[in-house]
Amino acid sequence: GPDCVRDLQGMFAFAIWDEEKRTLFAARDRLGKKPFVYWAGDGRFVFASEIAALLEHPAVPRRLDREALAHYLAWLVVPAPLTMLDGVRKLPPGHALTWDGRLSVRRYWEPRVEIGEAEDYEERIVAALTDAVRRRLVADVPVGAFLSGGIDSTIVAGLMPRGSRTFSIGFEEEKFSELPYAREAARAFGSAHHEEVVRADSAAVLPELIERYGEPFGDSSAIPTYFVSKATARHVKVALSGDGGDECFAGYLRYEAMAHLARLRRVPEALLRFVSRLVPRATGRGERIGRLLGASKRPIEDLYIDLVTVFPREMRAELGARGEVRARVAEPFLRAGADPVTAASFADLVTYLPDDLLVKVDIASMANGLEVRCPFLDPEVVDLAFRIPARLKRRKSVLKRAFRDLLPPAIRRRAKMGFAVPLAEWLRGPLRGLLEDALLGKTARERGIFPPAVVERLVREHLSGARDHRDRLWLLLVFELWARRFLGGGVIGG
Repeated sequence: GPDCVRDLQGMFAFAIWDEEKRTLFAARDRLGKKPFVYWAGDGRFVFASEIAALLEHPAVPRRLDREALAHYLAWLVVPAPLTMLDGVRKLPPGHALTWDGRLSVRRYWEPRVEIGEAEDYEERIVAALTDAVRRRLVADVPVGAFLSGGIDSTIVAGLMPRGSRTFSIGFEEEKFSELPYAREAARAFGSAHHEEVVRADSAAVLPELIERYGEPFGDSSAIPTYFVSKATARHVKVALSGDGGDECFAGYLRYEAMAHLARLRRVPEALLRFVSRLVPRATGRGERIGRLLGASKRPIEDLYIDLVTVFPREMRAELGARGEVRARVAEPFLRAGADPVTAASFADLVTYLPDDLLVKVDIASMANGLEVRCPFLDPEVVDLAFRIPARLKRRKSVLKRAFRDLLPPAIRRRAKMGFAVPLAEWLRGPLRGLLEDALLGKTARERGIFPPAVVERLVREHLSGARDHRDRLWLLLVFELWARRFLGGGVIGG
């Protein structure tokens, strides 16, 4: 019956129709690797794995959800259960639903933070991840791996059989490319290695991505994820990835920022405000540091929210989006306990990971007929990770020690590098025409969703180099292209 979900491993989204009881039962996996979207109304229940498929039903409306818009401006993505279309909903991770003319949604699983006593964590980590990789190698087709040359993907590739296929993506702009590290890992493991280079003209894939995601998805790394998936699918039909390693083992640089901010709370507020005024604001990082220093006496969860939002509250208000977005991150942050690094990583595990990273990978890979499996998101690995004290996990220190004999020295020592796209350069160069046409053109102005003067100021500040609005402008660009496809209002250049 409905409790079957407690016994299931891995990723899933399914629906079962009970003809005798006239009842539908549906569920989604614990961490949200697989999608489930639905609409209920007028005695109908319509569901699918993609919003575009859902909209093939004539009863499903196409109306903008203003609450979802506020979240999108804050987080780059629309978090579950919302979608950008009013009335269309996502089943959240770890939830099941029943529909018998009435809709009932319930949670069947949630991760927990239960910091343990001193244990041999390194040995347990190796055993748990080795088992997780082994289980995900079971397939009736060849299995490969995404290999960025970072800690997580290198561990996954290293635990696979020698000679496995690995796949990497890079950029012409060398400071954004991790290909040299990926090659080193591939040499160490003797893998059959494949590389792809993403260029600015790769943004031509945007219309297909917008169709597949079905709502605005503002994470620009969807583009390289699509292309590495396409390259991988030419050789294998299943690939392992390192997704989840940063959340489980405190790998993001923002977790270090949280540790520093917690210490800064002991510094006099007047001094911090003075220093904040001295920080140059021309870069996105400078703007964020200055803003955080000036507000460092606020509740620690609010500092983290400010750290990870794209449009801060005052800028969202300028754009006319005033919905409440704070609780999405504040609730899991506070539930995780007092340690700011553990709290931030746990909040990411239940928000950023399922709403952004897993959506990005699932849509981009399935668009190319590729299945992606994530050993770091095995429930046993997740449970173990959130038993480990933060002091042992910062900068993935316990993970690096556990796999010190597997990781090549250069990779073990390398600094964290995000999966970033050279967006600032693209928007000031080869994508400038697309940006100006979409955001400053007649169609966007007549749509009337955002004040034209505010959007024009953001565009001009970025193009002149006065400010770095790369993520904000990409978010607005993707929204406009989505609105033209799903809400109507013309096409680029039309």
